[in-house]
Amino acid sequence: MMLPDYIQNACDWASMQGKKVFPTVPNEKRPCIKDPVGRATNDREEIIELFSNYPEAGFGIPTGPSNSMTVIDVDIKNGIDGWFNLRGLELDIPKTAVVHTPSGGFHLWFETGDLEVPNSVSEVALGVDVRGVGGYVLGPGTKMAKGKYTWDTRFLSPIGKLAKMPTGLLKHCMGAKLEDAYSTGLLRSPIRKELMDPVEAGSRNNTMASRIGYLLRKLDEDLAWAATQKINEECCKPPLSSNELQRTFRSILKRELRNG
Repeated sequence: MMLPDYIQNACDWASMQGKKVFPTVPNEKRPCIKDPVGRATNDREEIIELFSNYPEAGFGIPTGPSNSMTVIDVDIKNGIDGWFNLRGLELDIPKTAVVHTPSGGFHLWFETGDLEVPNSVSEVALGVDVRGVGGYVLGPGTKMAKGKYTWDTRFLSPIGKLAKMPTGLLKHCMGAKLEDAYSTGLLRSPIRKELMDPVEAGSRNNTMASRIGYLLRKLDEDLAWAATQKINEECCKPPLSSNELQRTFRSILKRELRNG
């Protein structure tokens, strides 16, 4: 069945990224539906059914744990250059997916797993907003009066590939909350039970290796190590020694790097 372009665009993007989407009002940023974050879906048939009710809709993408992503919204307008201000923080910004916005700014997309990164406006730097838990951004191909959202191939990575948010940037996004991010975000999420179940002495090494692998696929090295230490302290009976835990972590890190 030939789908209208606006529905095909949402389906293609959801399929490529595995992220959930919802319809937005044509030429506007407003959702077409109530509870858009809760009703967003990446299932093709559900997308077709949902979007068919809203001709020429754009599509929104929830940010935060529901899509394992956080977006840095960089504005360049009205005499404010958010990119200049962000670079002034002297952070290491890795190659990642970038979407150019109709207003002349751009969105940097980062993988943040189940961390609950808060939304903020110009707190990281003037002209730099954060779209995190409970927020959303508009997807590439969505049309506005001044143009449309497009992949920005000037920057960085293969189209659509999200990098893990680096620790330095995450610190600015989380502020004082970073120290507790593992318990208030990642370890309080739906995967908490899986990560925080008690670990008996005879299975500590194998279980921790499995959990470390999961953490490294969701977080950068520094955050994964901090979460690993917390899990070891709270769940292992008795905890692994510091040297043994470090050896296990390094071994799994090397494996994950080999596997890409």
